Amino acid sequence: MSQRSAPDPPAQPAAGEPEPETEDSRADPLGTGRKWRLPGLARLRLDRNRPTTIVAIGAAVSVIAASVVVGIGAAGADTDLSDVGAWLPSGSKNLVVHVNGLTGQVDARITLPGGQKPTSLQVSQDGKTVLVLDERTGQVSRIDPSQLTVAQTSTDGTPNQEIVTGGGNAWRVTPGKGEVQRIDPKPAGNAPNGFGAFALMGEAIVFDDGHGGRLPFGKTQADADGTLWVPISASGEVIPIRGSERGAPIKVAEPGHPLTLTLAKGVSSSSAGGRVADRIVVTDVTAGKAMMLTATGIGSTVRLPMELSKGTPDRFLTPGVSEGALVPFLASDNGTLALVDINSGAVQAVPLQAEKHTYGSPLVLGAKVYIPDFDTGSLLVYNSSQAKFEEQIKVTGVKGKLEAYVRNGRLWVNDQNNADAAVVDMQGRIHRIGKDGEPGTGGVPGDQATPAQSQAPAGGQSPSTPPSTPPTDEQRPGQGEAPPREVPRDDPEPSDGDDSKPKPSKPKAPEPDPQPSAPKTGQVPVPTQTITVTATPPVEVPVPSKSETSGSSLPTRSTSSASSSSSGSPGPTGTAGSTKTASPTEPAPGTGTASPPKTDPPTKEAPGTPKATSSDGKIILTFTPSKGAKPTRYRLGNLTAGLSVSPDSIKPDGTMKFTVSGGTCGTEYKFFVSAEFPGEIKNSGYSTPIQPCVKPPKPEGLKISVASGGHGATLTWTAPKGTTDKVTYQVKIADKTYSVPSGTTYVATKLKNSAKYPVTVTAKNAAGSGSVTGTIDLTPPSKTYKVGPNRNNSIGIGIHAGPRVDASTRRGEIDSSYTGNVTVKCQMMGSTETRTATNVTSAVWDLIVYTGPGKSATGYTSDLYIRTPNTNKGTFSPTLWQCE
Repeated sequence: MSQRSAPDPPAQPAAGEPEPETEDSRADPLGTGRKWRLPGLARLRLDRNRPTTIVAIGAAVSVIAASVVVGIGAAGADTDLSDVGAWLPSGSKNLVVHVNGLTGQVDARITLPGGQKPTSLQVSQDGKTVLVLDERTGQVSRIDPSQLTVAQTSTDGTPNQEIVTGGGNAWRVTPGKGEVQRIDPKPAGNAPNGFGAFALMGEAIVFDDGHGGRLPFGKTQADADGTLWVPISASGEVIPIRGSERGAPIKVAEPGHPLTLTLAKGVSSSSAGGRVADRIVVTDVTAGKAMMLTATGIGSTVRLPMELSKGTPDRFLTPGVSEGALVPFLASDNGTLALVDINSGAVQAVPLQAEKHTYGSPLVLGAKVYIPDFDTGSLLVYNSSQAKFEEQIKVTGVKGKLEAYVRNGRLWVNDQNNADAAVVDMQGRIHRIGKDGEPGTGGVPGDQATPAQSQAPAGGQSPSTPPSTPPTDEQRPGQGEAPPREVPRDDPEPSDGDDSKPKPSKPKAPEPDPQPSAPKTGQVPVPTQTITVTATPPVEVPVPSKSETSGSSLPTRSTSSASSSSSGSPGPTGTAGSTKTASPTEPAPGTGTASPPKTDPPTKEAPGTPKATSSDGKIILTFTPSKGAKPTRYRLGNLTAGLSVSPDSIKPDGTMKFTVSGGTCGTEYKFFVSAEFPGEIKNSGYSTPIQPCVKPPKPEGLKISVASGGHGATLTWTAPKGTTDKVTYQVKIADKTYSVPSGTTYVATKLKNSAKYPVTVTAKNAAGSGSVTGTIDLTPPSKTYKVGPNRNNSIGIGIHAGPRVDASTRRGEIDSSYTGNVTVKCQMMGSTETRTATNVTSAVWDLIVYTGPGKSATGYTSDLYIRTPNTNKGTFSPTLWQCE
């Protein structure tokens, strides 16, 4: 073992000299504008052989940060590292680190059992419950955040498992084997049954196919209410598991359609009185439909843009967990990005226009969408409020799988096989994370916050970095069909007649003499003049091929595609920002006098590809203006019959937004923006086609009036507000669905009594649906009647299990002397009986509840012995319901 020299003693400040400012004292992790410091911590050097000291300091920093965030400063404060940070796994070293979300610093590191053998880890956190799964062995460990130790570890495990936690529950799931097992995540002394130190709770739930096989399922999610949601593509169902109980399946798709689940956390819904709750969103990839589930069914649906479903299903990406009502969807192979507001149903869509890389699921934080790029180890950033892509965020900078998720208003990005990670806050500020840094220390490379850059690529194209060369049209999955980028006006500016020829480079100004000779006697020295020349590289704008522009509807003011002579010329040779020194007495080539510095006019560029947002009867197009030269105005292209746009044009300093009205709900429309320059037009790419409508809200004021005697009910409701497009309705009662031809009323008939029927009334249009639920309760109302005639002859009146005389099913009897009241619930037909004293026959039987002398029971008695209105007629009494 190598010897380590003792650390140098800390330098002491001179008497009367203020203590030097350190990185710890300058840090303001809470953004309060105040300087925070821990006395003595700045002067303490940590010995790598003393992990206890490191953990203690890390915990101290977290306690102070957490106490400020939650407002706890008194004794008894709860030290919970999870409140301000996250646990990030390093599978290559079999360890997890806790990172402070406010500073990006590592404040704890825990090596898991089994040494540092490379593996793949999964961290599942639910409040203070932190479970870590070794995916290679199936071993599960529980982290104690307060002690920063491994509190429990299972002694065995099975590979290809997942651990899911939520609402205080935990499950071990095996998707490939179609099995779910609830476990107890809390400490257990001696677990009597399997799974090491984690006690099993209830029986394992197995999803079988009815033929002795198992049904595999997709990625599961657990909500804050403790319900695990299991998507089964083979059956087209989602099954809720509440604790250890399997709920009724919810039909969401045709069998075989790929399904994805997203847990939308903390969604505030106006329809639910502003209540904040978790929402489960299931997406039918084949049908292009997102559905918001309730506890028992589908609450609403949103039809996604068709471009999303044109790619391969395994490249259709949705986040497992999202925060808020805005949920992103990405078809990574064709480059279509969409955002859906699951409350309003509004859809935002934009072409991704990035390279054909392998991407991870998109994530929304604030106004930005972040997309992990596995090929470059970076994040693509789309600013939805400004309708533009911003500069990419480098995380590792190398190829690798980026695990990204949003938690408590922060985006965490991690590669288990790399020492670098990152956390991004709601405002887009980035904290680089060095997972190999010592816990609690400052100065670890990458740990300090760096402001996010917001430089959008030209024309709203793919981000400017990291690719060093502009991608070709074939490399951009989101490029798609586009109008010509350069269109000459009807009155073009003069040109040389062949714009395809390369323009000659401008002559370079001569270099000044680095050592000018001394002036001759009698000459007055002339001071030198410094001229700053900034190089402006030409902007490359891809021009679509003929196949891309064929059939495109262009504005009538545009003609064939060609490059204008006024599109700019190469900038001067040299490095941007460099300076050159020249004497004004030195003539330019071919002249006898000094020439002034030459500058190129600003380039004429296309505006950014517009983002399309659906609205009620409208489509809103927002875009970024052209860079470089300012156009005369912007206009919207591809307006077809029946569409109108407002405003007709936009000035360069105006608001970059067009609103298109008209169109048909059920038809998708796409547009482009034209920047009109003198003698030339520059067109953006096409927007993603979307519909000019949104899903209707749920019907309001559902009333259910049960028919007299039961067997049916009348349903009435009010049309949802805020929709102008044609809305149709359908009513689902139990498992049967009925169309409502017109109006807002439906009469249900031929239902059996003594049952409760779940009802769903759905308002539908081509953009989706909204549903309201209720219940038809056909439980018969009870009535009270007297017993009789009943002779006191020691022979009681039998109470039977069914509407017939059967000694084997006799439940009780009414004493022969009793003529008091009994409760009659309902009537039904049964065996025919005769009352010999009156010679009256009847096949009507009463379901009664008897508690008098004799043997109390609930069961059936012949109506001949209960004084109902029609007891002597042998027919049903109008005051009583039939039992069925």
